[in-house]
Amino acid sequence: MHILYVDESGDPGIHKYGSPYFILSGLVVSQDEWQKYLERIKKFRQSVKERYGLLIREEIHASELIRINKIKSYQQIRKADRIKILQEYCIQIPVIFDTAKIINVCLKKTDFTSPEQVQLTAWNRLIQRYDTYLKKGVKDKGIIVSDDTDGHKIMRLLRKMRIYNPVPSHFGSAYNSPTDNIIEDLFQRNSNSSYFIQTVDVVAHLLYRKEFPKGSLKKYGIEKLFDTLEPILLKEASRGDTFGVVRK
Repeated sequence: MHILYVDESGDPGIHKYGSPYFILSGLVVSQDEWQKYLERIKKFRQSVKERYGLLIREEIHASELIRINKIKSYQQIRKADRIKILQEYCIQIPVIFDTAKIINVCLKKTDFTSPEQVQLTAWNRLIQRYDTYLKKGVKDKGIIVSDDTDGHKIMRLLRKMRIYNPVPSHFGSAYNSPTDNIIEDLFQRNSNSSYFIQTVDVVAHLLYRKEFPKGSLKKYGIEKLFDTLEPILLKEASRGDTFGVVRK
């Protein structure tokens, strides 16, 4: 059995002052490796506590580490140290999850007419790539666990794709490729109780920073951190992109 942990960066809303991109990232782990990954994350979090004072039970939230909005305990840590936590976490992801895979979808919102269309298209692309990886890569079944999201919408999409999932053919037409290696409906977890979803939050946010860099953060090299994840990126997800990011 494989597990796909999913989180989003940016909202799918199409509005003037929001992010121009909607990003969906997924971390694929085998149940056989799950305990090993968990122990490694705990060890890393213990080192973060010892060096920066961030409690092990406190959620790591990438955007909050850069700019505090809701997590008040972050106020006890200097911004430079919060950035270091983010940098170190990013560097450790390919080490901790050495045999896992990461799938990324990054859609330009102006290509769509509604927030729902953006979100469902992103999920459709992620589900397709995950199912293909299960069938051709590891020949296994899998489930999906995500942060709190529009669960009912995604559940309906997943059920529909198990029956009808048109995929473009190289010969110009489309063929039906049901996503039947993904079992059960979407499972949802609050990110503050899952190290795995917190990890995907970091991945998604770093892709956002790569796609939409902010000048005031360039001195920290935030826009370059996503590239360190290259060893475990599922590049087959989009062969036309250097990092395998699905963009259509």
